[in-house]
Formats: sequence, C-alpha cells, structure tokens
Amino acid sequence: MTEKLIRRGDIFWVDLPDSKGREIKDIHPAVVVSNDKQNTASPLIVIIPLTSLKEGDKVFSFQVPITLKEKSVILVDQIRTIDRDKFKDKIGEADERIMEEIERKVHFVLALKN
Repeated sequence: MTEKLIRRGDIFWVDLPDSKGREIKDIHPAVVVSNDKQNTASPLIVIIPLTSLKEGDKVFSFQVPITLKEKSVILVDQIRTIDRDKFKDKIGEADERIMEEIERKVHFVLALKN
C-alpha cells in the first residue's frame, strides 16, 4: 500500500481520538503544521483541527477563521500530534496568509518569545 503524501498546509479529514474532556474528537478537518521533513520521516504528524462556525458564534483570539465549504475556524489551542493512519481524504490547502496567521496564533497560545 502506498503511503499518503502529507505536506505542511494540507487540510485533511482526520479521525481524532475520543476523549472524555472538551477536546474536539471524531472525524474533523485539520490543517497540517509540522514541517515536510518530519511529515515524510515520521509516522506522527502535528495538526490543528477545524470546526464549523454556526450563526452567532464568536471567533476567539486563539482561532483563525477559514472558509472551506462553510465558514470554519482553526482551533489553534487544540494543536496535537496524531498517527498518519488517522488521515482520511485531503480536502484543501491553507494558503500562505492562513499559515502565517496560524504561526502567530501558535506563538500567542504557547507564549513563545521568538
């Protein structure tokens, strides 16, 4: 079986592990944020999940708005590492502007100095 090509900025449907907490779970879109060397060499990929926005939902300072088939947000506060076997179909790509906004929000969420 051919291994799926996964690149930084790709948006895939992913099967997120079930949890008993408030973390997003089940099948959701997610954007790949790990670098392409890691994505090729490692069975683990760093992603940030997305969820759709409903009428009246607020976009928080740690989220990045994006429109796929519908208005959604990238949940930067829910960054995680998952096995590449959890990846389903590719549904899009985040453009450079979205990736730069994700990077700024990751710095904010993790209180990174650089």
